[in-house]
Amino acid sequence: MRTIPSRPWAVVSAFAAAAWAFFLLPPQQAVWSGAGSPAWLRTLDGSPVYDGLRGGLHAAGLRDDYLVFGSAAALSFVLIWFATGPSFAQLGWSGRVLGWIVLASAPITVLSYANHPIDAPLHALWGAEAFALLLIGVWALIVAAVAPRGRVPLWERLLLTATLPVIVVATVVLGYWPHGSLVGLGLVAAAFAAWGRRADEVA
Repeated sequence: MRTIPSRPWAVVSAFAAAAWAFFLLPPQQAVWSGAGSPAWLRTLDGSPVYDGLRGGLHAAGLRDDYLVFGSAAALSFVLIWFATGPSFAQLGWSGRVLGWIVLASAPITVLSYANHPIDAPLHALWGAEAFALLLIGVWALIVAAVAPRGRVPLWERLLLTATLPVIVVATVVLGYWPHGSLVGLGLVAAAFAAWGRRADEVA
């Protein structure tokens, strides 16, 4: 049986998801865009923290920075799923489906980055996390429309409706998916975790 986190732990998990995605963003953007990376991200990426981290990873034999820092973003999807479970369950069957889509996005992200080489057996999956993010945003719109009327306050419906725009804006502002997108999605999850009605708190 799935462990239901307390509200404080759910909030911490959501913020941790956003923070983890943001932490991974500078080295991931650097390996993807190189000199085309935004100046502020290049500055962060040049800090001793990332230099030391890369050195340790390379010494351990993990030399594909794009794979390592990319697939590591899957943890943010898991943390968001953990944070939002009780609130999404309160939204009915469509909310539970939304939770499973979020969780399924974690292995999709790992498979995507693991198959980025052109000769990888599942190279067609490279970039699939973008479609997973899009599905999360679109399904959130569906949840807002079909969730039980008497059980879901208006602000939760509005937040669900805003999920896709938040993902898009975060991606544009931070310049990369899924990392930038997950920062926005993590903040949406934090709002649900902090103030949303929960299935375990409703008689």
